[in-house]
Amino acid sequence: MEQAVKPTTPLEACMVQPTDIHEHLQTLHMLSVELDLKTVLELGTRGGESTIALLEAAKKKGGIVYSIDIDPCLEAKAKIHAYRLDKYWVFIQGDDLKVEWNRAIDHLFIDTMHTYISTIKELEKFEPYVKNGGIIVLHDIVSHPEVLLAINDYARNRKDLRIYKYFNCQGLAIIFKGHMAIRHV
Repeated sequence: MEQAVKPTTPLEACMVQPTDIHEHLQTLHMLSVELDLKTVLELGTRGGESTIALLEAAKKKGGIVYSIDIDPCLEAKAKIHAYRLDKYWVFIQGDDLKVEWNRAIDHLFIDTMHTYISTIKELEKFEPYVKNGGIIVLHDIVSHPEVLLAINDYARNRKDLRIYKYFNCQGLAIIFKGHMAIRHV
């Protein structure tokens, strides 16, 4: 007799709920875990699906996720509290372009206004803090083509940025910065 597969982690619970990002949650999680990315900055929190994926990775790696959103994100806060992931999370309510930032970043995740100008400004402000060997991930490159245009323009003539594009589930771009050391397990 076949049994239905049931989610056993908060990440899996988010992955089975159809949203505009559910197909990318495992990728966000896997990148932080496998590349040992401990300091994460998430721009745009909304309902907290991506936040939970990043927090589950931070929990495994002893990391921390900073999230900035202009809204209070009450639904996300409730989920994160219910999953007991609070101690890995710092939520900052505000406009990410106005919030002061001076910390090094391993994993920058951008899912905010989805305009060309805002994407360029966020990359200009936060990409310099992304460590060599770190990554930048942007959601909605298909549903909001101006995000992909901004990425391409920003990375033009930058030999230290390598872009990989996924066109499913609203689209996702992963940008590797600098060189990636090969880890031997």
